[in-house]
Amino acid sequence: MTLDLFRQDAWMLMPISWFVFVNVQVWLKDAARRDAIEALNALTRAGRRPPAELVAKLQVG
Repeated sequence: MTLDLFRQDAWMLMPISWFVFVNVQVWLKDAARRDAIEALNALTRAGRRPPAELVAKLQVG
């Protein structure tokens, strides 16, 4: 019974896996951007100039 159900709905694995994959990518990019902003804020509070690589991470593109 469950094997037949899996065969009937196997086509759903592709869109579901795509949805999960894309959302994980978006979450990882957001986390990296948030970490860069936190580092930039910490450097600014300490009165130091941020490195160019950190500022480049935050540029859109």
